[in-house]
Parts: sequence; structure tokens; C-alpha cells
Amino acid sequence: MAVIRGLVLLFLVFSLEYAAAKVMCNPPWTRGGPFPTTHPQTRKITTPAKTCTFGWNRFGAKCYRFFPQAVNWAIAEKTCENNGATLASVRSKVQNDFLLSLLPGSTQAWIGGHDGEVDGQWLWVTGYPFGYTNWCPKEPNNAGRPENCLEINWTQNRCWNDAPCSATIGFICSKRRRS
Repeated sequence: MAVIRGLVLLFLVFSLEYAAAKVMCNPPWTRGGPFPTTHPQTRKITTPAKTCTFGWNRFGAKCYRFFPQAVNWAIAEKTCENNGATLASVRSKVQNDFLLSLLPGSTQAWIGGHDGEVDGQWLWVTGYPFGYTNWCPKEPNNAGRPENCLEINWTQNRCWNDAPCSATIGFICSKRRRS
């Protein structure tokens, strides 16, 4: 009887910890059920979705975090790397809107776009070319000086701007969800 009580208690503790992690790291519209389910095609038990660590926000297969510390683009990328992440890449309007939702008001932030290798050839820090863009009108433009790094939430249009990589603003990192 003591063994059964111990197993039930262990199950409850695990379930509550898992539920707490889901509530802290995942917005309500992305939450699945708290218990494993059977996949209909394979009849195998699947585990619940991976979660984000505390302070990170889930979107799709990744976790994102805004860091308000004003640093240049290179330090922002290094800080992301030190957190097991990279500066965020954007692949859709929905994802861009999600990243904007992480920023307080009109705060600008670095994301992972740059044209530092070939001027005018914008790439993500992952090496992939842009598939989606949200450039402000007449951007990117270099504005009379090298502007090789990408900031998000520029002007009241909340669009993208090429900026000098030496400018100091906050930044958004992204990383895979943990298992």
C-alpha cells in the first residue's frame, strides 16, 4: 500500500511540475493537453510538446526572449550564443508580429539579419537568405554609411531598418525548445 501511495504521489508531483512549466513558458493559444496521448497512426505513446526555459516565450518550434540591455549587434549575437541561442530569424508575418509582441512599446531590437559579407545580400545568422521581409519604405538604404545589421520595430510602422552594427539597442534571441 505504501508503494502505491508513493507512486501516486510521484505521478501527481510530476504532473503538477509539468503543468506549471507549461503555464509559465507557453501562451494559452499554444498549449496542448498536459498528458501523453496515443498517436492514431502508430499507436505509440507520444510525449507532450517540448517546453521553454523560464523567461523564454514559445512560438512554433522555438523559444524567444527579449533582452533589454543596450549592446551592439556582435555582443547581442554573442550573448544569444552564451544562452544556447542565436539572434532571431523571421520567416513569416505571424512570426514577425510575435517578435514585436515581445517588445515594450516603441523599443527597437536587434534580430539576426545582416549583409556584412556582401553589401545588399541579406542573410540570417543561420546562413539562410531572407524569405520574408518587413522593410520600412526606402530601406535598406545604408543612409550614407555602412548599415549592415537589422533592427526590428523601427518608426511607428514597426518595420525593419538597416542600422550600423555599432549602435546599441536591446535584442531578441531564439533557440530550440528543450525536451
